[in-house]
Amino acid sequence: MDSDVNVDHLEEERNVDGLIIALKDQNYLTRKEAARALKRVGDERAVDALIEALRYKSWHSEYIILSAVRENSAEALGKIGDTKAIPALIHSMEDDPDEEVRLKAAWALGEMGDEEAVDALIAALEDNNWSVRRTAANALGMIGDHRAVPYLIKTLEDKDWHVRKYAAVSLGKMRDKKAIPVLLEAMDDEDADVRWKAMLALGKLGESAVPPLIKTLKDKNWRMRAKSAEVLGKIGGEDALHALINLLLGRTRDKNRHVRGKTAEALGRIGDEQGLEALKSVQKDEYKYVRDKADISIQKILKPHKEVRILNYDNGEVSLDYSEHWEMVSTSDAKKVLRGLYANNSITLSLNRNTDVAEISSQEFAEMLKDVFRIQGSEVVDERDFEKYGMEVYEIYGENHDVTPTSILIVSFKKNNLLYYLWFVGDPVAFQEASTDIEIMVDSFYIYG
Repeated sequence: MDSDVNVDHLEEERNVDGLIIALKDQNYLTRKEAARALKRVGDERAVDALIEALRYKSWHSEYIILSAVRENSAEALGKIGDTKAIPALIHSMEDDPDEEVRLKAAWALGEMGDEEAVDALIAALEDNNWSVRRTAANALGMIGDHRAVPYLIKTLEDKDWHVRKYAAVSLGKMRDKKAIPVLLEAMDDEDADVRWKAMLALGKLGESAVPPLIKTLKDKNWRMRAKSAEVLGKIGGEDALHALINLLLGRTRDKNRHVRGKTAEALGRIGDEQGLEALKSVQKDEYKYVRDKADISIQKILKPHKEVRILNYDNGEVSLDYSEHWEMVSTSDAKKVLRGLYANNSITLSLNRNTDVAEISSQEFAEMLKDVFRIQGSEVVDERDFEKYGMEVYEIYGENHDVTPTSILIVSFKKNNLLYYLWFVGDPVAFQEASTDIEIMVDSFYIYG
């Protein structure tokens, strides 16, 4: 059945009323395109129509395309964020026979971030489709309600690594001490990505994770000892420092070269001079791997004693400070104002400019950026927003492991009808090393006017 409705034109004109009518068109393909268009337009006037389009009816199973209508309707509702849609989304997540629709409903509930959805999302951790379970686990982390912690802990035993991975990510976001024992176990998961996410989660738990991590330094499994040393290096503090020093000295010296190497690396990350004696002792280690790690860490600890020049970029519209570790190059592109390269080209930076964005909030721009993350196969790990110097600031930190491990940090600054954003991409280890430099840029950034 053909339709003469031009959905592209309706979307271009942002004709919400016309798209709502198209969402009920007799042609199912037109319905699907209308739902997709409303997802992109994101107007609250369409909420009731999208809720109706989301409802599954038994005869839908005869027309596969109608599952795409429901999928896009769920996504549109998640983007719009009207909590009136929560009951309908919960119903779809629980009862729709199509796993893609259930997945998109779970995603939408996570985007809304409302605690009303927590119980239903906990139940969805038992869905028979792994992608739905994974999305529910991630959504619970976005909402952040601690009622979900025991269920996410159990989900770390899921048979699918994708689900275990997102359970670890969510537990890291919640920073609940009850998750520490299972996150320690997850550091020995059969999947590398789950192990990495468990380590990141323990790092976010901070000082509360230090005592159990120190105990794990005596584990029979050398891989567990090495990973614990690595996480202790990320957390830092006096207790972590002395436990790591002990792994390199005297009777408590670890017998495994990989553990000693990771310990030496961790001491360099902490950067305390108290670690120098232990590091100098392993400069004579029988294994080159350990000696090299010690050399690098000693250089890192001594480096702060050298004065680093802080330079300034100012083009009359924006200003920011940066250290001499960065090479900055101005561009003639009106949108890409500045390019930067960190030492050894390990991180690239671009400063980008958008104008006439008075109607777009910092939050809305962040949602657009998160869509870019998803298209690129990257995962949003953390985000925060705040105000400074009359600017709305939004930070998004993400990771991509599709080819090589990559860290991404985007920081947007909005003031009146101007929006600038810093985009950092590069090696995760270099990100740790450059954290102070990045902080200098973000803290000093200023939009004139």
